[in-house]
Amino acid sequence: MNPNPFRRFPLQRLAVAATLACGALLAGCGGGSSSAAAPTSSPLSESDATADAADATSTGADTAAAMDTVIDTTSALAQATASASAAAPDRMHELSASAEAASASAPITNVTVNCAGGGTATLSITGGTVASEINGQLDAGEHYSVAYAQCTGQAGYAQLNGSVEMDVVSADDATAPSTVAVNLTVTGLSLTLPAGSATLNGTASVSRSAVTSGNVATTTSQVTVPSATLATAFNGRTGTFTLTDLDATRTVTSTAGVVTASQYSGHHTLAGNANGRTISLSASTTGNVGYDATGALVSGAWTVVRPLATIVTTVANGTVVMTVDDGSDGTIDQTWTFPVATLNAAAG
Repeated sequence: MNPNPFRRFPLQRLAVAATLACGALLAGCGGGSSSAAAPTSSPLSESDATADAADATSTGADTAAAMDTVIDTTSALAQATASASAAAPDRMHELSASAEAASASAPITNVTVNCAGGGTATLSITGGTVASEINGQLDAGEHYSVAYAQCTGQAGYAQLNGSVEMDVVSADDATAPSTVAVNLTVTGLSLTLPAGSATLNGTASVSRSAVTSGNVATTTSQVTVPSATLATAFNGRTGTFTLTDLDATRTVTSTAGVVTASQYSGHHTLAGNANGRTISLSASTTGNVGYDATGALVSGAWTVVRPLATIVTTVANGTVVMTVDDGSDGTIDQTWTFPVATLNAAAG
């Protein structure tokens, strides 16, 4: 399998648009002032509706982007060990103090690797053949155990701490498209961003395909997260959440290795507490939500259903149109229009 299509998925939106991303995997960090979950007959305020809409869209898209980042960073680590092995095969065990204990059937065992953007990771690869485990590719049947220590895959990636277990379910060596499917279990996986951090515990399945035409690559990831717990610390606020039923598609377009745009579609549910505010909602997109090269939100529509209210948000040409159906009885009770910058600032 050609690993190159799976190397360029920087978590651009998380690092560049930190206000939207109350953290990768972040489930709304508590915007607004009233309880989203407490039943009430009062009309939903504009501030609460805007906060829920912003948090809902960032939660799903950032979770999918985070899973891409984990796969890309782990793949890059495998490539680094392969490069080291090719350059000095008799020094493979020197990459880690404990690597001399590696057996012939597991040549990469507790190998410490320098991450491209800083930090280190301790990597073990099992389940394949000796040849496949040192070839720098994700091969079907392989199992990757990784412990990240302030590891950044490359410039633009989020910094990773914590542990990941990754099983490669399938991998296609075909040149067009190139595909890979993995199952992930993350434990205390912390992503550190300019605005704070988010820590995830849970499982995910990701299936990815990449098609290249000239110097343009289009990569599509199908991401499912049955259940995960989140702990967040952003802008002086903390939150704890449960994310369930995430089923999403993320598409990234790159030109000459540089991301030029991305799209997200999917649904998920969210429950928890942040900044003294209870959150309980489900979110689903209508078609694709689009982001530019920097990860800034540019277009799309999505619906948030919370107790006693339904919020529909549409973004186009730098403008947000938001409608609220108080009581979710099919009648639009409130409509607001404002710049997309206001929506971005409402997350968290």
